Amino acid sequence: MNKHPSVFLVSSGRSGSTLLQSILNASQQIYIPQESDFITRAYPFYYDHPVYTDDDYEQLANFFCLTTVKNWGLTRNDIAASLKKAKPQTFGEVIALISSNCHQSEGTQDLVWGIKRPVLIARLNRIISVYPDAKIVHVCRDGRDVFLSYQSVHKNSSVKFGPKGIVANVLYWVDSLRRIEAFNCDCIFEIKYEELISHPEQTLPALFDFLNLSYNPSFIEEFKNYEKNKEIVPKVFQKDTHNKLSETLDASNSQKYKRKMSKAQILCFEILASPYLVKYGYPIEFNFSTSPLFSPLRRSFYCLARHINNIRYSLRDQKTYANSRIKG
Repeated sequence: MNKHPSVFLVSSGRSGSTLLQSILNASQQIYIPQESDFITRAYPFYYDHPVYTDDDYEQLANFFCLTTVKNWGLTRNDIAASLKKAKPQTFGEVIALISSNCHQSEGTQDLVWGIKRPVLIARLNRIISVYPDAKIVHVCRDGRDVFLSYQSVHKNSSVKFGPKGIVANVLYWVDSLRRIEAFNCDCIFEIKYEELISHPEQTLPALFDFLNLSYNPSFIEEFKNYEKNKEIVPKVFQKDTHNKLSETLDASNSQKYKRKMSKAQILCFEILASPYLVKYGYPIEFNFSTSPLFSPLRRSFYCLARHINNIRYSLRDQKTYANSRIKG
């Protein structure tokens, strides 16, 4: 039986998960390669698969390449050939075998193995179904700054992604936190982005202890020069969306919404998201936005967001599955 990934790094997006990934990698005790959500997206089609055939392995290799940045440095043909040779008969073993190939090629097979992608937060139950002993690290950032970060992506990045408008942003952020809240498991460690960049010496030791890793303050500086971290983000994103990865932690990179969001935008965000801003200890600009009078409105929007997101995720998974069945 192959070793399997045991740490999963999730967030609502634009929340600092790549920064934390870089710091963890720099410890040289754990390695989290390029982003992949193969485990949660292939799950509905392959988790309960009765018997895996060579054709299934071909399609699994396709599916993996469609859901993993740079295929973790592997080729589709090599993945398919490896699966056919080993013939794993559970979904967890499929993932473990592909992970093993990645870590052998990286020379990190003796480290703790992790997987990272923000959208994994939408299907935590699938991760635990496959790997019951997995540890989940959740990075949270003030949703108003997350909104600004997505605005910057749509304005300045050559590759656009994420929600655009203020309502779409707030509901995407809240829905992610509600999924963490509903999961409510001892296997989850939550870390705030703002605390990570301002007080890493207070925040990181507890995280490393949770992951059973040894902590050293030098990791805070070493991450930006660690060679393997240069490959975890595609070059197209390094300049515009992940430029901070080559810099020292910047404690001022928070509460930017106070300077850059209009009062109307802040009010809209707080009316819809105040319960979760308060829960995570973020300051409220408009105190009346926390009024219970807005609760029916919030509940309606939250339910609608969950319904829409579930449909969107399901359609995306089905489309990827259909594409993975195309030969050639």
